[in-house]
Amino acid sequence: MSGTSLISASIASICIESFLYGIFFVLSIASMYLTVRRREYLVNAPTSIRAVRQVAHITPMSVAAICLFMTNTAHWIIDVFRTFQAYLNFDGGTEPLEYLSNASDPTEVAQTALVMVSLIIGDAMIIYRLWIIWSYNHVVTMFPSGTLVGLAVCAVGVIYQLTQSERGEDIFVTSTGRWITANCIFTLCTNIYSTAMISWRIWRVNKEAKRYGGSSLMGVLGIMVESAALYTAWTIFFFVTYEIRSNLQYLCSEAYCAIAGIAFMLINVRIGMGWAQRAYKEADTTTGIVLTSPGREQPDGYPMHRLAVNITRVVQQDGGADTPTKLTSHSSMDLSALPSRYDTSSVV
Repeated sequence: MSGTSLISASIASICIESFLYGIFFVLSIASMYLTVRRREYLVNAPTSIRAVRQVAHITPMSVAAICLFMTNTAHWIIDVFRTFQAYLNFDGGTEPLEYLSNASDPTEVAQTALVMVSLIIGDAMIIYRLWIIWSYNHVVTMFPSGTLVGLAVCAVGVIYQLTQSERGEDIFVTSTGRWITANCIFTLCTNIYSTAMISWRIWRVNKEAKRYGGSSLMGVLGIMVESAALYTAWTIFFFVTYEIRSNLQYLCSEAYCAIAGIAFMLINVRIGMGWAQRAYKEADTTTGIVLTSPGREQPDGYPMHRLAVNITRVVQQDGGADTPTKLTSHSSMDLSALPSRYDTSSVV
C-alpha cells in the first residue's frame, strides 16, 4: 500500500469534498434560477402554446438535477457525521483508524450507495443527451445503454460485498475490488463513447450550419467536452489510485459524488447562461439549427417536406413564329434535411 495513511486521506477528503460540494451547491442554485427564468420568458413570449407546455412540464434533466442535489447533500452530511464519529465519538476518538477501516459500517455502505446512484444518474443523462442530439436514434445509444446496465449491476455488487466484509478487511484484495474495477471501466466507456459521438455530431452539424448562415455550435461542443473531461479525469485518477492500492482512492471516492454533480450542472448552467444572454436580444427570431428526426414537429418551428420546383422558360422561335415553345424542368429539394435551429433546451 502507498505511503499516504488512511487518516490523512480522511482528513483531506472532508476538506476537498466540502469545497466541491460548495461549488456544486452554487451551480445547482444557478441552474434552478436559470430554468425558472427561462420558463417565465417562454410563457410571456409570443410563442406557441405547445412550446410553453413542452418547457413547463417536468423533464428528465430537471428530475436528474433534483436527484443529484439530494444525493450530494446526503453524501456530504454523512461524511461530516463520519468525521465526528471517527475523531470524537468512537472509543473517545482514540481509534479513528479502526472506525474508518470498517467498510461494512452502515454509514460507509450508505455513502457508497449514494456515490453509485450519482454515477448512474450522471451516465443516464449523458446518454439522454446523446439520444436527443442524435435525433432520437436508438441505435446510437445501444452501446452506452449496455454499459449503463453493467454499471448498475456492478453498483449492486459493490454495495452487497461491502455489507458482507469484515472489520479491518483489505478492500484492495477482496471481491469488492473486482466490482469496483468493473464499475470504473463501465462508466469510462459510457462517458468516452457518448462524448465522442456527441462531439462528432455537433461538429458535423456546425459544419453544415455555416453553409446556411446558422450560428456556430462550437461553444456547445466546448461545454460538453470540458464537462466530460472533468468527470473522465477524476474517474481515471480514482481508477489508478485504486489499482496501485493507494489510500488516495479514499479521497477520490469521497469526492466522486460531487464531481459527478458538478460535471452535470456545468452543462446546464453554461448553456442556460448562453440562453439568458440571447433572450434579451431576440424576441421571436430563430438562428442556428435544430437536430430533429424526420416527421417530428418542433414546438417553435414548422414541419419541412419535400419541395418540388417547376421551372418554365418561353423561347421565341426564329422565323417570326408567334407561338412560344415551353420548356419545363423539374427538380426537388428535401427541406426536412435542412436544419433550421439548434435548440439547447432539450439537452439541459
